[in-house]
Amino acid sequence: MRRLTRRLSIRWRITIGSVLIGALLLAVAAIVFHAQIGQVLLSADKKLLYDATTSYLTEIQGHPDQIDPPGGEQHLAVVRPDGSAPVNNLPDSLTAQLDELVGMGSGSHLVTAGGHEYLAVVRTVATNDGDWHVVASHDQRFAKTVLANLTNILFLAAGILLVTLGLTSWLLTTAALRPVSRMRAKAESLVETGSAEELPVGEADDELADLATTLNSLLLNVRTSAAREKQMVADASHELRTPIAVLRGQLELAQSSIGDPAAHRRDLTAARDTSERLSRLATNLLQLSTLEANEDTTLATARALIEEFRSASDRARLLAPDKHIDIDFDSDVDDSLDIDYRISDVRFGQVLDNLLSNAVRATPSAGRIHVELTMIDTALQLTVQDSGPGVPAEFAATAFDRFTRARTRRGTDETGSGLGLAIVAAIVANASGTIRLDNAPGGGLEALVTIPEHSNP
Repeated sequence: MRRLTRRLSIRWRITIGSVLIGALLLAVAAIVFHAQIGQVLLSADKKLLYDATTSYLTEIQGHPDQIDPPGGEQHLAVVRPDGSAPVNNLPDSLTAQLDELVGMGSGSHLVTAGGHEYLAVVRTVATNDGDWHVVASHDQRFAKTVLANLTNILFLAAGILLVTLGLTSWLLTTAALRPVSRMRAKAESLVETGSAEELPVGEADDELADLATTLNSLLLNVRTSAAREKQMVADASHELRTPIAVLRGQLELAQSSIGDPAAHRRDLTAARDTSERLSRLATNLLQLSTLEANEDTTLATARALIEEFRSASDRARLLAPDKHIDIDFDSDVDDSLDIDYRISDVRFGQVLDNLLSNAVRATPSAGRIHVELTMIDTALQLTVQDSGPGVPAEFAATAFDRFTRARTRRGTDETGSGLGLAIVAAIVANASGTIRLDNAPGGGLEALVTIPEHSNP
């Protein structure tokens, strides 16, 4: 049954479901209506019989010797205290059970006689001579016929209503699903043509409009992701092409200089350096891809991040010992605070190392780098400021794009891959933070990173 249901379209499911529910409701209504009509017919017959016997009760009390026989379609019997019936036109089958009827006592009774069902009303009058009884009856065949005809009419009306309900459900469902059909046709067209259009959103503010809006957001995200991946592949291909060509040339030179040990060694060393650059580039691309996919959800406490901040100070002084740069670290954050941040200590170390590496490369000999970690409310704020030449204004807008390098004022940076700031920006974005680069008023560049406290959803 479930397999058959799965094969049915939504239109058929709604139509069949509506018809089944309608059939159930109509069946309940028909049962109740049938019972009510039967009760009404029975009550009407009772009233007729009671009305028919009332005049005889009056005659018995006034002049019992002058009782007129019933007329018309009345079926009635008057029974004296001695058991005789001076008036009796009951059916023969009921006459044979007259003593039994009288013995049932006053009231209405349904009795079966001669294969037919009768409604019998027995009424008793007390006189000086004893109790008189008046028995009136009515054949229930007519009431049953009326009830059967009404039942047939009910079945016919229910059938018409179910057909109408099914047709109405089909038409309404078709109309309701028409926007879905348009969206599906539009989606198929978008797939075939590769168009950047959106799915149509209906004018009504309903669930289908919400679905179309959600699907458009999904399409935008998919297109953005695809464009980003396409751009990343193109950029990576462009960036890898040069070092691969250089590596191939170096290996060819090494092969041709086998007879010259010094030259051969020099060429192999250069080839090794180029291969290491390729390895770093591939590693950075993999990290960036992981970060942009939001796959890192590790939490770290303020204490762990402060410890990483202190460790970074030791690493920074080993970056360029020959330049004699003054690097000072300053932090006023209380490491006993029980606050979590959506960034691991390893990722926080990457942010520090990348920013410090850029600052060291840009800072001239005997320059100065100031690194500060503070807390504003519950957010951590990291500041890295160097005394280098700063960056061009046009570079600030694209500083966090992949393979972007500042080629003026801060040097040509030929050894960098242009992925460091992109990795930093991705790590900070995963932590729901912000990062900004500004040229300091007194010279140099200031990188400002803000990481908010992690809040549980």
